[in-house]
Amino acid sequence: MRSSLLWVDQIKDREGNQLCIYDLAFSPEGDQLIIAADIRVYVYNANDGTLIQALKGHKDNVLCVAYSMDGKRFASGSADKQVIIWTSKMEGILKYSHNDAIRCIQYNPLSHQLVSCTASDFGLWSPEQKAVTKQKINSQINSCSWSSDGHYLALALTSGHISIRNRNGEEKNRIERMGGPLAPIWGVSFCPLKDEDSDAIVSVDWTQSMSFYDLNGKAIAKERNIGFDPLCVSYFWSGDYILVSGSNKKALLYTREGIFIGCVAEQTSWIWCAKSSPDGNRITSWIWCAKSSPDGNRI
Repeated sequence: MRSSLLWVDQIKDREGNQLCIYDLAFSPEGDQLIIAADIRVYVYNANDGTLIQALKGHKDNVLCVAYSMDGKRFASGSADKQVIIWTSKMEGILKYSHNDAIRCIQYNPLSHQLVSCTASDFGLWSPEQKAVTKQKINSQINSCSWSSDGHYLALALTSGHISIRNRNGEEKNRIERMGGPLAPIWGVSFCPLKDEDSDAIVSVDWTQSMSFYDLNGKAIAKERNIGFDPLCVSYFWSGDYILVSGSNKKALLYTREGIFIGCVAEQTSWIWCAKSSPDGNRITSWIWCAKSSPDGNRI
């Protein structure tokens, strides 16, 4: 399988040192790309790589970003324990805090409710709420994903569990992986298809496995050994393909059944985040990011 590079950029500090990239998110239209790097949120033109603006507001590394499905706002979470809500015009309009660094955030695809996750709790916020609803949790959350109908939330835990929650944050089921804390789950994603597969969940963990479940925790496809420690898993917006990246320094493409197709990107260090653009139809439209060791990152 072949892929062609659309554009490349290196985010650097004032001394010219390359900065770590922790997360990325496309706008629903696919024309903007927001990047979490250093203490800023970088907004790019996704088509040609032009830097539109570097947003200031956080006091420590920005670790995660997410765009709402209506395109009206996006959010960033940081090691400074703060979440900032931004408008599509790149104005910060709201800030709230947790007691720990924000590990991951995700917007509900229908209600635009935002979940923000840390090592000790997670919070739920929506424009209609006056306050953030928070719930304690006994393990670090590494990844989170909403179901396509917006009714359920999956949390990937370092303890080796997947916690299934409703929109109010109440736990409805817990999927236990063999290995427990020795097999931390680093990525989880609901299938975005609005059909019989809408409750399908894919997860990746450090037993070097990719697994598939329904909401009840029943295995719905063959577990796949992927041969490396994964750090990120995401479906294409169409739901037909899965993108996995990690310690193998590659972004790999699989069918939604977990059958390997090919490599679409390769870096010189671990790739911490890889996602497809909303159209998902062209390899040239795929943009990946890598959080690297001291030698830096590239988009």
